[in-house]
Amino acid sequence: MAQVSYKNQKSREYPHIEWFELNSDGILHECAVMRRTPDGNVLFFKTNDLDDIDKRRLAGILSDRNANNFELWDLMAQKTLGNGMNALAYFNQLVRMVTPNGKVIDPRAGQMGGQVGTINTNAPAA
Repeated sequence: MAQVSYKNQKSREYPHIEWFELNSDGILHECAVMRRTPDGNVLFFKTNDLDDIDKRRLAGILSDRNANNFELWDLMAQKTLGNGMNALAYFNQLVRMVTPNGKVIDPRAGQMGGQVGTINTNAPAA
């Protein structure tokens, strides 16, 4: 497990629910953790962003008998919601990613989590 610079705490009640400090302000937000990448990024969405219907949908997925055995991403991929949509396709629109250093980014916006080097664009040509 990668070392992270933000505060986090796992839920004692529900699998795949954790509290994350998302704004470096000491306030923890309840989040559903979809997946953790090998480099320490966490794909998640805030449960507070859900309306009552979506909270019930999520609760149904979290109470599945296999909820402790698989990542939430995989559980949702196998679930069809009452509206006929695949749960992963439906909830994926809310997913954000938090990097190990606490930066929250949109994983669909052409960005990657992780530290990269810088290039000196003012260096003289060789």
